[in-house]
Amino acid sequence: PLLASMMLAPAKPVPSVEIAPSVLMPMLSFGITMQHSLFLALGGRGLDTAFDYGDKYQAELGRAVATSGLPRSAVFVTTKVPCCASSFVKDDVYSNHCHARRSPEETAADVAHDLSVLGMPFVDLLLMHWPCDSTADTVATWRVLERLALDGRARAIGVSNFNASAIESLLPHVKVRPAVNQCGFSVAGHSGIRYRNQTWGRDDATLAACRRHNITLMAYSPLGSAAPGGVPRVLSDTNVRAVAAARGH
Repeated sequence: PLLASMMLAPAKPVPSVEIAPSVLMPMLSFGITMQHSLFLALGGRGLDTAFDYGDKYQAELGRAVATSGLPRSAVFVTTKVPCCASSFVKDDVYSNHCHARRSPEETAADVAHDLSVLGMPFVDLLLMHWPCDSTADTVATWRVLERLALDGRARAIGVSNFNASAIESLLPHVKVRPAVNQCGFSVAGHSGIRYRNQTWGRDDATLAACRRHNITLMAYSPLGSAAPGGVPRVLSDTNVRAVAAARGH
């Protein structure tokens, strides 16, 4: 009954931020899960997936949008494709096909695969999931995203897990500035915890670089994460507890 009443409640405007001209991204998105239909039914409009999450999750997201009764324009879909080769995902769950360098044609094929599994002609935001080990390969992958955006396969393009130095290395070579940098930025701290000698953009230097270059910082796991390099104990963080106490919690 509660869910039914929430689904029947008048729709409210979804808080959003403009990441590119006329491209509004919801402030809240729902990521790697099999419950995208529930999120849409409860009023959420931002959905996030990736090539490396696997077809099961992408197909579920596509079905959720198709059966939601919502117009496609009402839902904001983000997907991500890998940049290879990359030590960022060495021996990681997402590294099964990223041990060797991938050509621009293979990156374009990854995007085509995503769109096919999602059952969509385009996504609202297409991200490079992480930087390659070399700037040249990162730039070559970015060139593919720029081309696909011009072809209408993505309304906006961006990066993910880029720290400040990775951003500064890429920007001199772009024609289209990244609209977004999606990083694991937690309320429990962003002091640059290192994992495999990388901060993955979880630090204030990355936030400063994004602000300097007018790139929207999109935080995944903003309430913390048990993933390597993440901040798992949010509720015990002194800053979080201080904010809660100040508000009577």
